[in-house]
Amino acid sequence: MINTILPLFRCPLCGGEFEKRDSSLVCAKRHTFDIARQGSVNFVPQQKESFYKKELFESRAKVFEAGVFAPVIDVLTREIDRHVPKDRPVLLDAGCGEGYYTKAVCAQREMTRIGFDLSKEAVKLAAKGPKTSFFCAADLKNIPLADHSCDILLDIFTPANYAEFARVLAPDGVVFKLAPRAGYLKELRRAAEHLLRRSEYDGGQVEQYVKEKMDLIGQLAITYTLPVAPETVYHLARMTPMLAGVDVDALDLSAVTQITIDETLYIGRVK
Repeated sequence: MINTILPLFRCPLCGGEFEKRDSSLVCAKRHTFDIARQGSVNFVPQQKESFYKKELFESRAKVFEAGVFAPVIDVLTREIDRHVPKDRPVLLDAGCGEGYYTKAVCAQREMTRIGFDLSKEAVKLAAKGPKTSFFCAADLKNIPLADHSCDILLDIFTPANYAEFARVLAPDGVVFKLAPRAGYLKELRRAAEHLLRRSEYDGGQVEQYVKEKMDLIGQLAITYTLPVAPETVYHLARMTPMLAGVDVDALDLSAVTQITIDETLYIGRVK
């Protein structure tokens, strides 16, 4: 797959074009990035892992397999099809994690799908399975893609870098940004409220910043509650940054039998 999408990439160190030499990507200034066995590339080899470790992404995968976020995929698919109808668009998932959204949105549609995350462990998980998408480890502040190379940009619960988004998006490219609302995982927040610094979430600052940086062409709430098995509750607790620093294994989650997904989808073009 790397051969067909190589023109979309640029060297993150000098901005030069790449060519493939054996199992590496090499630019004219000889900056070299190796292609891993599963086909991914690490553009940030010196990056240290943080809170977002392998176990977190494994739990995310379990939650996605359980279908907790399937309605979100349905909404994203509908809105992407509506706002970006062109043939074979290039989709970039900024902060892709284990790659669920990269692979699942518009599953029946032909796209060039690229996902990146700062976590090398996440990229390893994402790159497993059928090679319908390309994944790489990269920095949101220095996306290794050529100018105006993307038609669709997914920003799922990821801090946005709108300057980089503007650079990599085509003139008519569209950002689809998901952000939590007050009710997001409220059952988990209630179970752990005595251990949290904030018992409530306020998304007002995020919305204000989005509207400063984007010309919105759509905004909608995605809100639903569904029953969940105890195992899924555990994986939800282990995956969410809301419980960072909380000993999830010591947390009493027995009263949590359902979970609320409450998100805002912002759709727009970067100013």
